[in-house]
Amino acid sequence: MAVPPVASPLSRRPSDAKLDARRRIGEEHKELERLLVDLIQTQELERLRTMLAELATLLRSHFETEEGPRGIHEVVGEQAGHALPTVQRLFEEHRQILVRIEQLRIRVADCLDGPVRRAVADVRELAATLKRHEEEEEQLFADAFYTDLGGHT
Repeated sequence: MAVPPVASPLSRRPSDAKLDARRRIGEEHKELERLLVDLIQTQELERLRTMLAELATLLRSHFETEEGPRGIHEVVGEQAGHALPTVQRLFEEHRQILVRIEQLRIRVADCLDGPVRRAVADVRELAATLKRHEEEEEQLFADAFYTDLGGHT
């Protein structure tokens, strides 16, 4: 009776293509980490709008890499098949994350196009009023000064 071949640890090593995919995913994770740090620290809504768009673009590409050929599913399936249910749960979470980002983008846009836009317009109106006010005061002082000088000559 022939003994079936046993897979050696070397035969279970990921291919160069899979290692490249893993490196690429790691690099994308670093870029995501940098963007998330910036997002958390951002208080300015216009910048937040731009960063959320960047995050959505980056994540779509990143999730395609993870879910695509030589991505997490393939590597885990070959190396640790018992973890495939976790992979599937994470892939579903990818879609949920993208939905949440889109919801946040809409909320930020609503703020910028609604109350923030009105507040910015009100600030500009106030600044224009103050500028006009100061110009009128300056004109009054100038008129009074020249009139006063003219009366004493």
